[in-house]
Amino acid sequence: MLLAQLFGVLLLVNAFTIGGGYVMLPLLHDFFVTKFHWLTNQEFLDAVAIGQITPGPLTTMNAFIGYKVAGPAGATAAAVGSYLPSLLIVTFVTKYYLAFKESRAVTAVFKGIKPVVVGMLAAVALQLVASSLTSPLTVIIAASSFLLMTVTKADPTLVILASGVVGILLG
Repeated sequence: MLLAQLFGVLLLVNAFTIGGGYVMLPLLHDFFVTKFHWLTNQEFLDAVAIGQITPGPLTTMNAFIGYKVAGPAGATAAAVGSYLPSLLIVTFVTKYYLAFKESRAVTAVFKGIKPVVVGMLAAVALQLVASSLTSPLTVIIAASSFLLMTVTKADPTLVILASGVVGILLG
């Protein structure tokens, strides 16, 4: 039953969120931390961090969560539940995209969805800020990372690695 729940949550969240992986974070947090209590808030944040330092960050994050919840079978169920919707949707959409890309209805739907995506991203950002910026050091690391990403357009991987090193050296 646990594996079916884990697979089902990830299948539905991955199938019905539009706007990229980060839009999923508030939904995943709600399921994993709030509803099912499979993870603490800190464990969820750790899973997000682990995902960010690997290729395929959300599938990796979900596999990590699946492993935490139900061992190797949970990791497998989580990875398949995360990846399968994209595979099926992209296969279907690719077949019909050219025929409907200029449709006013399709354009109107996406025009309405874009602001929702921005709002969901803002919500997850606020959740992460509230639970991650817990000391002056974490505020300095966050501000420095923000500046590096927005002003210098630094490589995100290098920013994450450098921030981890700074955290180790100064923490």
